[in-house]
Amino acid sequence: MIVAAEPIAAGEKIWWCPCSDDGFILSRDEILHLIELQPHLRNFLCWYSHMTEDDTYVIPRTFATQQHDDDECVLFNHSCEPNCGFDSDYGQTIVAMRSISIGEELTYDYSFLETESSLIRGLVCECNTPSCVGTLMFDRYRDEEFQKRFYLYMSPYLQRRVRELKTKWYSTKCFTRSATDEKRKSLHALEWIQAGEIVARFSGPIDIDNHFIAKASKSEATCMVDAHKQVISLYDLPPQSEITLNYHGKL
Repeated sequence: MIVAAEPIAAGEKIWWCPCSDDGFILSRDEILHLIELQPHLRNFLCWYSHMTEDDTYVIPRTFATQQHDDDECVLFNHSCEPNCGFDSDYGQTIVAMRSISIGEELTYDYSFLETESSLIRGLVCECNTPSCVGTLMFDRYRDEEFQKRFYLYMSPYLQRRVRELKTKWYSTKCFTRSATDEKRKSLHALEWIQAGEIVARFSGPIDIDNHFIAKASKSEATCMVDAHKQVISLYDLPPQSEITLNYHGKL
C-alpha cells in the first residue's frame, strides 16, 4: 500500500515506473512454460508482470529470486474507483486523476494495464467501493463509458486496444499473437469457443488486411463470415486454436 504523505493536486506526477525499462519481455507462451518448469514462480510472475500486447508481458529481471528490485510501483493496489492513472504522454508515469488528501491510499485500476489475456484474469476485487466490479475480467476497456472516463489514464497498450475496437473487434474469448518474421499478427482462442459463437466482426471490407484473421491455408477454415460481417466459429475450438477464414468462400 502507498499513501499520500502530503496533498497531491489533480494532474500531478506521482511516480515513475521503471518496470518496462528494467524488465524482461516474454511472450505468454514463454511465461506459461516457465511456470510449468518452476511452479513456485507462478504467483510472482502473475502478480508482477504487466501487458504490453495481448501475448507479451514485462516481468522483473529479478524473477528468479522473486525480489521486486526495490520498485515500489508494485505496491499500488487496485481500485474500481481509482485516484491515479497513467500519463497518456508517457505511459510509465503515474499521475493523480483528482486531488488526493494526506493519508489517502494511492490506487489505480488494473484494467488500465490489462486485457482479457491477463495472467491475473479472474482476480477477486476487494476494494469495497460502491462501483466494485467484483471479479476482474479485464474487459472494461470495451465499455464506452469506461473509455470516456479513463482513456487518457490507460497504458499505451490499452489505448491501442481501444482504438482497434473501432475496426478490428474480437470476442473476449480471443487474443492476438504478435507478428514474427515468418508470420503476421494472428487471432487465437483464449478459452473454449463453441460452434456458432461470434468470435470477431469486420467493420469494413472483408479482407485479410482489415483484421488479424489469417487466411486458411492447407487446413480447413475454422470460421465463416455471415451477412452481418460477423465471424462465426464453425466448430468447437479449444484454447490456442487459430481463427482462420476462407476469404474466397466467406459468405
